[in-house]
Amino acid sequence: MPPNPTAILTALTGAYRLARFDPSGFSCFDRTPDGALASFFAAVLVLPAYALLLAIRLWGQVDDSPVLQVLTVESIAYVVSWTAFPLALHRILTLLGKAERFPGAVTAYNWSAVIQMAVYLPVMILSASDLLPGFLSEGLVLGVMMAMLTYQWFVLRTALDLSGLAAAALVMVDLFLSAMITDLADGLL
Repeated sequence: MPPNPTAILTALTGAYRLARFDPSGFSCFDRTPDGALASFFAAVLVLPAYALLLAIRLWGQVDDSPVLQVLTVESIAYVVSWTAFPLALHRILTLLGKAERFPGAVTAYNWSAVIQMAVYLPVMILSASDLLPGFLSEGLVLGVMMAMLTYQWFVLRTALDLSGLAAAALVMVDLFLSAMITDLADGLL
């Protein structure tokens, strides 16, 4: 069952606070297993923006691929991208003896994706519009990507009470999984 609008706004408030590097944002999340499961509703909120980004990225690259094939492959890739890191995180936290922190970490991680997309989408649209010179556009995209990785690092470090290096390693795992899923999906088109 999807969370109610109040729960969604509360979670997004928490994600926004975390984006400002305010650890009190965690108090806005339901960090129970049910809350972690409900946080996957963030994928529904992000989906329209993701579809637009996908259209921008694939425009002109998949001319010979049937539309149904593109939709099927990218839909599966979207679901896998939302589940791969949480599954890996669960295993890693079990090995580290921190499995009790998993629901809260997944909840914060998922809701933070909404904030990330709200920042990333306008920058990518601006970049694709060619309104800015290439070097400025590339610099802006790189800056936003670095800010998002820093945000993920802060969320994971705070949620899991990890060292900065351990949190950075988890961000790299997430980045690797995302790149692998994208590459596999692109290879099927």
